[in-house]
Amino acid sequence: MIIGVTHDNDGRVVQRLSVSTKVSIGLPPNGDRNHPTKLDHFAFLRKKKTANRVEWEVDPDLTTHYGEQCRELHIILIDDDIENVFPSSYAWWTATECKCWGDGVSATRRTPEQPAGQPWPQCGSGCPELAAGQCKPSGDLRFVLADFPRLGSVCRIHTSSYRSVRQIHSALQEIQTFTGGRLAGITSKLVIRPEEVAYFDRKEKRKKTASIWALSLEVEGDDMRKLIANLTENARLFAEIRKLLSGGNALEVVEDEREQAPELAAEFYPAIGTSSAESAEASPVRGNPPPSSAPTPEPPSPHSDSASNGGNGSGKSPANKVASAHAGNNGNGSHRGSGLNQLRNEFLATARRVATRKNQAIGEVVEWASRGAFKYGDIGRMTDTDIQKLLAATERVTASLPGADR
Repeated sequence: MIIGVTHDNDGRVVQRLSVSTKVSIGLPPNGDRNHPTKLDHFAFLRKKKTANRVEWEVDPDLTTHYGEQCRELHIILIDDDIENVFPSSYAWWTATECKCWGDGVSATRRTPEQPAGQPWPQCGSGCPELAAGQCKPSGDLRFVLADFPRLGSVCRIHTSSYRSVRQIHSALQEIQTFTGGRLAGITSKLVIRPEEVAYFDRKEKRKKTASIWALSLEVEGDDMRKLIANLTENARLFAEIRKLLSGGNALEVVEDEREQAPELAAEFYPAIGTSSAESAEASPVRGNPPPSSAPTPEPPSPHSDSASNGGNGSGKSPANKVASAHAGNNGNGSHRGSGLNQLRNEFLATARRVATRKNQAIGEVVEWASRGAFKYGDIGRMTDTDIQKLLAATERVTASLPGADR
């Protein structure tokens, strides 16, 4: 046993899975083009070792099985925690590292003075790097291919599309609503299909529309009753098997940032001079996205074990963040700015930590924290009138964590 390597600080075994297969909908620049190219189908890649680093190459077996124009594939979700299945954040990737990441309100940035990362107050619509296209939405869906199940590693697909991040995250939340918080073991269909987006053309100084290929996640069924039955039964069976095999161990997916950085920088960050239509997929309204254009942010996962704030994007402890949210209340149930969204995200992030520690479904933790006042599926529909009960639930779930102020 090695604390911090094979076990966490509580002595619990931690299963750390690597990424062995990449599903991609884009290609990096090559000798014929100096910018990334978006695909209208899935490409299946495997790792290979080169003289300087680890790179990705086409996987011939998977390409033959799925075909060269595959736009649908069945996948199995690996965990109940959305942040393990689909970690998302705003992120600024360079060829060597993730330089900055945040949740749309606050961020962590690596600077010469603090190379491990320091709290950065500007994140979201006011960030100059986001407006310039250096920072983008970042989401990584982790899963197992249903046709090629494999133990010990997972598959991953990355997206920097507002539309794709929103659609995948919403689908995962909807699945949890029907399954009582469970995701692990659910077989769903990953789809790429054409969508229309709006963006701002700086040269012509007007809004325009463009067609993009966006990702979505779907679960099928002959009718609603069979759909719900299949969802619930599959999730319950997977949870029982995993509990027997692993004893409820914590699950983590790990990737070396030094391997991931050149891949993401090359494939998702266009060279200067690319057309507005090519940029539209990454940012619906380039340079000045309205609030409705950006997805409701989820607390980001840490991109490095050395991040000084534990990867929560703000450098504050959950208890301090709750206090900050409470201070923003003007006494009539209304928070300034994005207070409701921030408090909702803080509650979900803390509830997921508790669920992971106690090996419970996120839905059970939500109902316990709220004393039955609301369920997990109600959180996305909350308004300013729900702030007080959300605040009370946040304080209760935060107080349950080790080291919290009593």
